[in-house]
Amino acid sequence: MRRSINADFEDRLARIDRIHAAGGAFEASGALGRAYFDSHRPKERRRFPWRAVAMLLLGMLLFKGAILAQVGPETYARRVEVLRQGSALEQAGAWVLQADAPTRFIAAQLRALLF
Repeated sequence: MRRSINADFEDRLARIDRIHAAGGAFEASGALGRAYFDSHRPKERRRFPWRAVAMLLLGMLLFKGAILAQVGPETYARRVEVLRQGSALEQAGAWVLQADAPTRFIAAQLRALLF
């Protein structure tokens, strides 16, 4: 059974729409089309993700502050001291987790909000 001309035409239009949605286009042979100019466009340099680093550091401060608010300063200091007595990796963790001024401030704010 032969498909109608209209159905073939609709299939072709759907195929063209898929190609265009994927960023493709039809180019005449011998012409300088999109593919030529895309290949000669200077590549965009990747920038350092400062925003991601800042969000990571902020998340770490909030995490430390939440733990300090939950367990209290004495227990927190004891646990950090236990880490300080361990291996080199544990000592690095103790250095990162020490209760600095921003951590104590965040903990005080969280304690006031939650407890």
